[in-house]
Amino acid sequence: MKLRLSALATLILLLAACAPEPPATEQAATPTAAAPETGLESAQLPIATATVTGAELAARLDGDDGPVVLDVRTEAEFAEGHIPGALNIPHTELAARLLELPGDRSAEIIVHCRSGKRAKTAEAILVGAGYQRVYDLEGHMLGWTEAGLPVTVEESGS
Repeated sequence: MKLRLSALATLILLLAACAPEPPATEQAATPTAAAPETGLESAQLPIATATVTGAELAARLDGDDGPVVLDVRTEAEFAEGHIPGALNIPHTELAARLLELPGDRSAEIIVHCRSGKRAKTAEAILVGAGYQRVYDLEGHMLGWTEAGLPVTVEESGS
């Protein structure tokens, strides 16, 4: 009887040691950052999915501590109308032009494009480069203009 119990205990220990580890949860594998003290989002959200509404951004543009607004559309789209004070670096050029972003990697950056696809690419580049406070503009430029928020149009040179 003792031999059977000993053999059973050994078998259980061997099986436990050889069992694969349970998969890590997606939440634990996703990089997170504490939300800024501005109250834009709750703490510990995935970096690339935290959002800011157009109204929240518009209210913050008037302040001295406003975020960097990064417009990743083409230069032509930017010239047709953009958020006042926005910096234009097309998403296809962002990786090579990171040094043009003001501040350091802890600067708050609100990214947008026309509808969201190019912004997601840009956000991944920023997060991959170590930027810690990257936010997505809810509704992007389409939502901004539909809400009647201010737009700056570039003057034509002719």
